[in-house]
Amino acid sequence: MYRKKVLLLCMFGLLGQSVSAQTSLSAARITGGSSTARFTLGLTLDNGASYVTTATTADSVRIIGTIAPEALQVGQTADIFVVARIGSSYYMRNAAGNFVPWDFLTSDLATFKTQTLASPHQVDFITSKIPLTGTILLFLGYRAADGVLIYTPAPASITITAPLPPPPPPPPPPPPSTLQQAQTQFSSTISPRIIQANCIACHVKGGEADGQTSLLYVFSSDPNHLTTNFNILKNFTKANGRVYILNKSSGGLGHSGGAMLPTGSTDYKSMDSFLQLLEQL
Repeated sequence: MYRKKVLLLCMFGLLGQSVSAQTSLSAARITGGSSTARFTLGLTLDNGASYVTTATTADSVRIIGTIAPEALQVGQTADIFVVARIGSSYYMRNAAGNFVPWDFLTSDLATFKTQTLASPHQVDFITSKIPLTGTILLFLGYRAADGVLIYTPAPASITITAPLPPPPPPPPPPPPSTLQQAQTQFSSTISPRIIQANCIACHVKGGEADGQTSLLYVFSSDPNHLTTNFNILKNFTKANGRVYILNKSSGGLGHSGGAMLPTGSTDYKSMDSFLQLLEQL
């Protein structure tokens, strides 16, 4: 029994080289000598559309094997064997689909499936995620009517790695500058709700305020009215101050237009917050 075990260890690739995924593998008989049978083994992430040699523990993989049995064995009932080597340990897949340790005694080798051999005959080695990292060597074999184990002496090799960590999230965009905040508030609120809806009735060239103040706007029909009116109000605020403008717009300081923005109103508060931004520029 000891000699059989040593012979089997050698023939199962301990002294041989592994081969790449979905590569045709030669066959050997456990009684010695070669076989005309051929095997393939391959790792796929897309159900057989392509084959790779590396996957991660997060990948749902499928390892597909094929057996091209000896010509006289086609149609015979055969026991199918699946073995994986991880490090120095060997595991066999039993009829329940579980990989369990194997002691390398042929008498203890569990049958994965018993099937009628076709040519080629497909074997699902495993379909799942593989939770272990490292190099795994894969072996396939069968035993037909003559009772002789035919197997792959050189294994297929796959490598399982840990998945790459997700990329860090992009840094948050920088907060808008004071100028950007002021421009946004001007275009969304101050210009349409206050200037174009109220002030421009008088504060425009030719209007009632013309000749009394430099605070003269342009109509929204001007394609550059937002930029032009923003700069006009910014310069006027720098020259006269926020409080002066608020007093005027709320009807104080002899404002001939009256209380266009009553104190405490929504538009008054919007103008106040906008002017505070202008003071910071």
